[in-house]
Amino acid sequence: MKLLMENWRKYLNEKVFADYSGGEKNKWIDLPANELTNDPENIDVTDEIYDMIKKSYADIGGNVDIQSVSDMPSDYNKWTAVDVDDDPEPDAVRGGKTKPAGIKMTVGATDGGSEGKAAYKEKTAELLNMAGNYGELSDAIAHVMIKYYNVPFVDSKEDVIKVLGKEIEWIGPHPEGKYPNHPGWYKRKLGGEVHMKILLGKPKGVNVVQP
Repeated sequence: MKLLMENWRKYLNEKVFADYSGGEKNKWIDLPANELTNDPENIDVTDEIYDMIKKSYADIGGNVDIQSVSDMPSDYNKWTAVDVDDDPEPDAVRGGKTKPAGIKMTVGATDGGSEGKAAYKEKTAELLNMAGNYGELSDAIAHVMIKYYNVPFVDSKEDVIKVLGKEIEWIGPHPEGKYPNHPGWYKRKLGGEVHMKILLGKPKGVNVVQP
């Protein structure tokens, strides 16, 4: 019966994450963005990914670009996810956009479990240390990437503007004296609110500092 249901789901193109991973654990699987569109009639991989995004961004009012499952996959064209626990559902996900400076890591989420969080941190650090990957990070994830992984960063206002293509309010050293080896902080408006961020990773075409 289980096999029959799996075959019927595949026939209808209602894939869940396990259909992509083959049930393999602890392996990050790239997901086609064109298959992450919402099907209101069925629960599939899109719902699985969105549930993690909804949970992870709940405390800040939701993700700016993905407020509901119908917003999936937004304009993110790079998605990768992993299953690290006993159930077959994904436990961490990373999404990004192709930009002139490389792949901008723009969305990340977990199922809230310790295994998923650990996998998410490790993958984020791995990606940020690869040429052409970068992200505007802040708050807890920026703290983890700087303190525990010492990831590279962009250290000038001009280079940050070149990568983002947007105006920023440059700060430099952290205003509270934190992270003295990462003086690349700035502010800019996102979703109608001003956020303090730092550009971590290795975007193309600009100077990158490895602390």
